[in-house]
Amino acid sequence: MHEEIVIGGFGGQGVLFIGRLLTEAAFREEREVVYMPAYGAEKRGGTVWCNVTISDERIGALFIARPTIALAMNSASLTRLEQTTRPGGLLVINQTLVPEEAGRNDIDVVYVPANDLAAEAGDSGVGNLVALGALLACRPVVSLNSIDQIMEDMLARNQELLAVNRRALEKGVAWTRTKYAGQISGRKGGG
Repeated sequence: MHEEIVIGGFGGQGVLFIGRLLTEAAFREEREVVYMPAYGAEKRGGTVWCNVTISDERIGALFIARPTIALAMNSASLTRLEQTTRPGGLLVINQTLVPEEAGRNDIDVVYVPANDLAAEAGDSGVGNLVALGALLACRPVVSLNSIDQIMEDMLARNQELLAVNRRALEKGVAWTRTKYAGQISGRKGGG
């Protein structure tokens, strides 16, 4: 397995948090992993990108030019990620904040109303965890158990936030499995 994941959004959406969750979970599963966040000078609202490579073999490059998996949390991210996602890859789109549709038919595209589902889970601000759940429902690059253990370690002092995050993650997984049952090919983008 070798997956190159790019997550994009604006500051405050939790892009770096879910990138770190993926990274820590992969590390826990004794995989090779590279985490590379990138963000503008703005503290909140500026563009944020996160590259995570997870592999069973040694990783040779830090930068990801053609991701096998992409997650667009806002419209600006969709513009970039739709163009660069590798054929056969997966593109997850936060439909709550991205009204546009992807035009490619050589990738799997999942539209998840992440912020809306997060509100149902108890906090519209945890749309990032819903989107991560959707991604993992389609391409289980790490186990949900590993993600849960990492969240527990990171959020041990805030049990209320931990509970909301867990509900959001579970909601993303369940919604995607129901909505896209049999529609996502599970094909690999290569690498």
